[in-house]
Amino acid sequence: MFPFFSHTKEGRQSIILDIQSGLVRGALVSRDIDGSAHILSVVTRSIPSKTHIANGSHLMKRVLKLVSEVIEHLAKDAPRVSEIHYILSSPWISSQLKTIKIDYKKETAIDSGVLADLIKGELKQDMGEDAQAVEQKIFEIKLNGYTTAYFDSKRAHMLELSLATSFASTSFLSKLHSVVQGRLDIRSFTHNSALLMQYAALREILDDKHEYIYIHVHGELTDVVIVKNNLCRHLASFPFGISALQRKIASLTNQGIESSDSLLSLYQGDKLSEAEKSSVQKAVTPLLQEWADSCIKSFVSKFDSTSIPRTVYLAAHSHFDLFKDALLFRPDLSLSIIPYDSVSKPGKITFEKGSSQSTMMQMYTLALGTVL
Repeated sequence: MFPFFSHTKEGRQSIILDIQSGLVRGALVSRDIDGSAHILSVVTRSIPSKTHIANGSHLMKRVLKLVSEVIEHLAKDAPRVSEIHYILSSPWISSQLKTIKIDYKKETAIDSGVLADLIKGELKQDMGEDAQAVEQKIFEIKLNGYTTAYFDSKRAHMLELSLATSFASTSFLSKLHSVVQGRLDIRSFTHNSALLMQYAALREILDDKHEYIYIHVHGELTDVVIVKNNLCRHLASFPFGISALQRKIASLTNQGIESSDSLLSLYQGDKLSEAEKSSVQKAVTPLLQEWADSCIKSFVSKFDSTSIPRTVYLAAHSHFDLFKDALLFRPDLSLSIIPYDSVSKPGKITFEKGSSQSTMMQMYTLALGTVL
């Protein structure tokens, strides 16, 4: 992605705050002048599995409480923090992919001002009442039909711009900033789509892989990215995540959510008797098939079966094998599933001794150093 609208600040401490639909994770990061980064501490807080989420307002309240807890913990070790990077997953952010194409009557000089004006015009058309644009990331620039990484001051008859714009609720961001400012006086911040950050990190690491699907299963939702020709071509989310699976199992088995979660773990680990395994399988299999169907439907209208990438990088903070098997149960697609956690880690990003390890935080740290 192009380093547009922002820049990297080096030699300073920052906080990365990963806000998902059922989990908040924060990291204190120190970035050196040479571009290397050291993750000093990581703290994670989750909505308890037994918690009943009545509606969107209740979910927001629970997540903001987790944000407060994470920031309070990090603030103890963050006397020199100068900035915070909010990494937002669905439903707190949505991203749109768009290609803007302009044919000029005469050859025109292209610079960052031209691009900025085009994007501003698009934003006016897309924003809703309670939405604000929080980031724009350019994936590709074409001049006269040819991709270029160096566009400033070049002249062209045709400009084509592929970009992603992310929108977030103004009221949610106001509440989020209020919670953070109550703990830390940080005036410099960025908002970032978790999906786009994860894609940016994968693009940096998997420089020889140009086609793949990335799927992130989190609390209430699942997010999907499709990459073709090394560019993000499709973004989607659907309301079926880990918490939804737990609730559905609880309803079918007449157990509490915590008990159902334990049952899923025992089933995944093949630690049930044959009779118990058979009983759980009858309940779990249709639900996982429902999840896999929703996953496929989220992009099947954009790609036919022959053009869908066959490699899938899958992230799920619990019950990974169940979601993996659900995708493998689709023999018509012949997918190869690779755990997101197994992707080679960037060498310039290290953890403080004794700190919790987090692949996601490594990836976000890498992406922020790349695209900001």
